[in-house]
Amino acid sequence: MLTHQCNLGCSYCYAGEKFKSSMSWQIGLQSLRLAFSTPGPVEISFFGGEPMIAFDSLARLTRVAARWGRRQQREVRFSVTTNATILKDKHLRFLKHYDFFVGVSVDGVEEVQDRQRPFVGGRGSGELVWRNLEAICQHLDDFRVLMVVRPDSLPNLPAAVEKMYRLGVSKVSLLPETESDWSGSRTQLSEVFHQLARVSYLSMLTEEPIWISPFVELHPSTKRGGAGGGCGFGADELAVSPAGNFYPCARLVGPDRRAEVRIGNLEQGMDWERIAQLQLQADDRMNACGTGGCKCLALMPGDQESQLANVALFTEVTGEAWLAAENALEMVAA
Repeated sequence: MLTHQCNLGCSYCYAGEKFKSSMSWQIGLQSLRLAFSTPGPVEISFFGGEPMIAFDSLARLTRVAARWGRRQQREVRFSVTTNATILKDKHLRFLKHYDFFVGVSVDGVEEVQDRQRPFVGGRGSGELVWRNLEAICQHLDDFRVLMVVRPDSLPNLPAAVEKMYRLGVSKVSLLPETESDWSGSRTQLSEVFHQLARVSYLSMLTEEPIWISPFVELHPSTKRGGAGGGCGFGADELAVSPAGNFYPCARLVGPDRRAEVRIGNLEQGMDWERIAQLQLQADDRMNACGTGGCKCLALMPGDQESQLANVALFTEVTGEAWLAAENALEMVAA
């Protein structure tokens, strides 16, 4: 996590409070050494805050990791998650040169983007982000749009996905916001997910599919929607804060103040006992509500019981929507 600083003021952001604190070169280099300390492929992912604010650090660390990979004849993959507000041609050329997988956070059409993801001063970000998304479509091959879905953005969701598809977006992940009150929105959530599941299924029969997650993971031809990575939760996957503290997942770093989910640091190393405790704790909570997914969901701040209940709701509605899409197409084929 390169920096706690961000230029957007999204009220729902899991990263919590934003402030000017960035990772030093020394901590960044130590983090790379740790990543290369075990054999096999290495994946370096850059997060924030907004990581492109610290682009100089991102670029410098990327060059070092790529050089080490060549010397050791090891596969090195890079990824970055960005809010798409700081993307000049030089950034896009760099990301393409090093074959980055890019996660682009866009919540919807300009109106929705302005409301949910304004700049810190309150100005809307929609026009700039959609312009930069068009540039991304023209320059990058491997990227995915990440859409945080809230009850009030549901009505505009199909239009946003269609607009993205017309620009050239081929991968979209729908990320329902778990802290929202979904109690009165199940019917509309179901209607929208049914519509998008049909779109996803039909498009996969064409030469220009749009891979909409979480639906695409249910298609018989694939286990995932094209972007790599599972949940390593502190073992295969490790998040390092700007101060050098360890967390099981980037979603748990926040402002780097939650000692109860911290699993070590660069000075003292990994706390394997704490990792095992957190894994058991997460499994117990997720089994109690009958849901699955990344263990970090059970350790997020806030009302965890309510959040996991929402995750179970999204899982149920997703399954229903995909099954309905399959049945509808089978009836047409018959």
